[in-house]
Amino acid sequence: MKRDSYNEQRERGNFSFPVEYHYVTNHHPRYNMPYHWHIQYEIIRVLEGKIVISIDENEYTASAGDIIFITDGCVHGGKAFLENTIYECMVFDKKLFETNIGDQNILQNFFDHHLIVNNYFDNKYPDIHQAIWTIFDALKNKLFGYEYIVLGGLFNFLGLILKYKLYTKSFTNFISSNQKNIHKLKKAFHLIATSYNQPLTLEDLANTSGLSPKYFCRFFQSMTNKTPIAYLNYYRIECACTKLVNERDLSITDIAYSCGFNDLSYFIKTFRKYKNTTPNKYMKSYFEMTKK
Repeated sequence: MKRDSYNEQRERGNFSFPVEYHYVTNHHPRYNMPYHWHIQYEIIRVLEGKIVISIDENEYTASAGDIIFITDGCVHGGKAFLENTIYECMVFDKKLFETNIGDQNILQNFFDHHLIVNNYFDNKYPDIHQAIWTIFDALKNKLFGYEYIVLGGLFNFLGLILKYKLYTKSFTNFISSNQKNIHKLKKAFHLIATSYNQPLTLEDLANTSGLSPKYFCRFFQSMTNKTPIAYLNYYRIECACTKLVNERDLSITDIAYSCGFNDLSYFIKTFRKYKNTTPNKYMKSYFEMTKK
């Protein structure tokens, strides 16, 4: 599937070490992961509980100890399946591997999508789990020299993928109709991510995807289990959670308007629907639990 410019454009780490790490508990503003995509790779490991991850046309249920690998350009999202689920994720750019070590043509097969790494790893391959555990522990503790441990661990991981042939070969000449629609769907996700604070309609989202409203709505719901407008409101609430804990100088009314809600009571009603609490209680609970 062609990778286009409609993606989550964020700096990952820094130029010399393009890696971003997140430790996610139920107090994290993005505990449930909205659908998005980016040009970097992502690895998720589940520490406690269970999470359901959707990647393009596939869905995986990952339990404690399981690993999820997400190739660049894939539309993905996640939802905690059990209360108090804890997971970690790292996002990294392929330029991390710019080195003269080994045969670069082999690595390039991954980056050019001729070889697609499997998405899901259970406990069948303990050495793969050990490699991933080493990477995440280094990212979490950030002891002196941890960058080299992370880089070495990623090379180890890819080497084990090749050793056990845990990949599929991509036949780029064949693109399914669903893949073509996912490609179009990325444009709708991009519009939501960049204009969620504006009054968006179903027609706006369908038009940017180049699909009819009826077909777009059906396909969108099959991918996300939400209607486009329900997902838009869900995304707005996720953004509001981030603002509530990071922009403490803003009032709840200000946050509601900045997230695309023009009615405070509707914002509170929608917030309660997705978070089972009010914005004010959510904010107080977050700061009490994190002791900020």
